[in-house]
Amino acid sequence: MPDSTVSVAFAEQYSALIYNLAQQQGSKFRNRVRNEPVVKNKNAFFERLGLAEVQQITSRHGDTPLNEIEHTRRMLTPTDYNTAELLDTQDKIKMLIDPTNAYAVAQSNALGRKMDDIVIAAAIGNAATGVTGATPIALYVESTGINGDGTKTEKGTAITNGVEVVITLEKILLMTQLFNEEDVDVNIPKHWAVSPATIKEMLDIDKISSADYNTVRAIQQGLPETYAGFMFFFTTRLLTDGTDGTSWRSFAWAEDGIVLGLPEDITARITERADKNYSTQVYAEMSLGAVRIEGDKVHECWNLKS
Repeated sequence: MPDSTVSVAFAEQYSALIYNLAQQQGSKFRNRVRNEPVVKNKNAFFERLGLAEVQQITSRHGDTPLNEIEHTRRMLTPTDYNTAELLDTQDKIKMLIDPTNAYAVAQSNALGRKMDDIVIAAAIGNAATGVTGATPIALYVESTGINGDGTKTEKGTAITNGVEVVITLEKILLMTQLFNEEDVDVNIPKHWAVSPATIKEMLDIDKISSADYNTVRAIQQGLPETYAGFMFFFTTRLLTDGTDGTSWRSFAWAEDGIVLGLPEDITARITERADKNYSTQVYAEMSLGAVRIEGDKVHECWNLKS
């Protein structure tokens, strides 16, 4: 490789490496939500159909009924993000396409964390609704949830702390009930993002059987396992409640209840910077956005921070 230039092929290799690392270890949410291609720098709209109705046939030659199904929509707005690092030696540049290279891992992890933050904000924040996407709707308006004390909230009532407790078997079973009450298809994978401490607290639940204990231990080690119908996983990106910050805002969702829109995959460039003493700049960028599609498929559960 010449001292002053980096080949296009080399840059493309680095771009592919960043993309793969971000998928495999950078983002914990990307492969747990519905991924959709969207157009860069343009709002994307996702149509939603309401429930169809049927009616009894009461005569042989009666009029054919026209039962119009309600149409609504959600808007997703892609945003651009980037990160860059300057390298000053050729040895560091040549090592860039090594999957264990610290620069590649650091950039892919940074992009992955941002991707997770975008999904979390879309899941429990406001969703853009209406023909033009100008009407925001909060999660609590269209979803039931679990208060910090383990009681259930109804739609339209915001979650509160109460006398907060950590996760309990009762909370887990209540979460299952929330999805069942909304008649969410049991064949759709369901995920639950919790804090690392919450996994440890699940191991302390007295009613967990020995078989379930082993399952939760596997989850604690980061392995994909299902418990009580949910694929639990831990993340350090969860938000805390806005009252006193003493509860984690964990949430569970059906996989198609949240959309991650990707106008383009992660891209990278390696260029020489004349304005930086001809150091080599390693640059990576991505464009993405996310939106909650159905409140019935996303439910919050506040757990005491321990």
